[in-house]
Amino acid sequence: MPEQNPNPVSRPGASTAAERPRILLTATLRWPIAARLAMAFSELGCRVEALCPRGHPVTHTRATTRVHFHDALRPLRALRAALLESMPDLVIPCDDEAAVQLHRLHAGCVATEPADRALSALIERSLGNPGACALATTRGPLLALAAELGIRVPHTTAAATAQALDAWLARHALPAVIKIDGSWGGRGVAITHSRDEAHDAFTRLSSRPALRHALARALLDRDLAPLRSSLRHDAPPVTLQDHVSGHPANRAVACWNGQVLAGTSVEALCTQQATGPATVVRVIDNAEMDEAVRRLVQRLGLTGLWGVDFVIEAATGAAFLIEVNPRATPITHLALGPGRDLPAALLSALGGLNARAPREPIGRDLIALFPGEWQRDLASEHLQRAHHDIPWTEPALVRDGLLRPWAERGWVARSWARLRASPRRAAPTPPCASEQTPTDCSHYNPMSPHVRKGMK
Repeated sequence: MPEQNPNPVSRPGASTAAERPRILLTATLRWPIAARLAMAFSELGCRVEALCPRGHPVTHTRATTRVHFHDALRPLRALRAALLESMPDLVIPCDDEAAVQLHRLHAGCVATEPADRALSALIERSLGNPGACALATTRGPLLALAAELGIRVPHTTAAATAQALDAWLARHALPAVIKIDGSWGGRGVAITHSRDEAHDAFTRLSSRPALRHALARALLDRDLAPLRSSLRHDAPPVTLQDHVSGHPANRAVACWNGQVLAGTSVEALCTQQATGPATVVRVIDNAEMDEAVRRLVQRLGLTGLWGVDFVIEAATGAAFLIEVNPRATPITHLALGPGRDLPAALLSALGGLNARAPREPIGRDLIALFPGEWQRDLASEHLQRAHHDIPWTEPALVRDGLLRPWAERGWVARSWARLRASPRRAAPTPPCASEQTPTDCSHYNPMSPHVRKGMK
């Protein structure tokens, strides 16, 4: 059972019983994580602000008291301004790039400047070891550290050339997993089943982003990171990894100065794509995952909300650590009771939970995440049988989730889709790990009153 921190933080200017704890959520991508965390922290009595792109899901909630807008051209300047204006007790990154930007801002702080000293202290208080954010974006060094700690990891090595790939393939059985550093959300990962597939994936991933695709990401996702890499002619480091046959799993934790305060472990039953984020999860207890994360958190001295990805081997049940997410993950907001309510545990360590009643636990182990599972398969049985995690108290957020993903909205998206159109058949809906005969819910609408009533 995760331990609660016996020594809450005490410092000048910290929130007291008469002052609500101040939380700043930062995001560079339009993922719904920040919106759900804003609701959770607000329910726990916090004053929540957000730094995010325009149109972000968090702007459709009433949980935030102020929104600062992300500047894709000058992200560190926007981040610095938001931190100085909000003066939060904690800043919580909600995507990988947001975490890396906090690390970069911390690295650029000048010790002789009072404002920089305040920013440096805030970032260290929020992340523990800011350098861990950069380490988490590397595949090889991170898993090497985990192996040193006695954590089970798949065999992983760096490969800079096609010759290195051939040497690896000669010694390792297929399938092979090819990954690049600095990628997230399932991007930058290829599972290859033949030598030709491996070479094609290696060539594609080891090349700098094509200008055409980088421009598309900039226009559709408002994500300039691939464009910067393309213009700088960056070639991301590539790692090769043994494939573990099994089910993806994740452990999300709230931690403070290297100590795990609370954690939730889940097995992914459905995902958006083979290497993408989960849309349906089952809450599990896994001692090996718990211990692996505890060791890593302690070694890196982490604070805040972090996520660790695993694969549970089908044949043995062994848990292989494959990645660390230096930010909140899609399950971080879930209220699952004592020891599993991450926002509450973090506030308790901060000394700002006060006497507010705990959030009501979900009470279900099988959870369909919104809007992911609804977008993955409208006829999914899990939309009716699992706890469907719909934010009913925020109707505008629900409506936003029912729209097409951001990258598919507007005339730019429609034009891009026409350019990419082909006579090939559309890819089938990704199956769930627990595939059964689907329930007929083709007319399912999460805004329907009778569905809403039945899911409470």
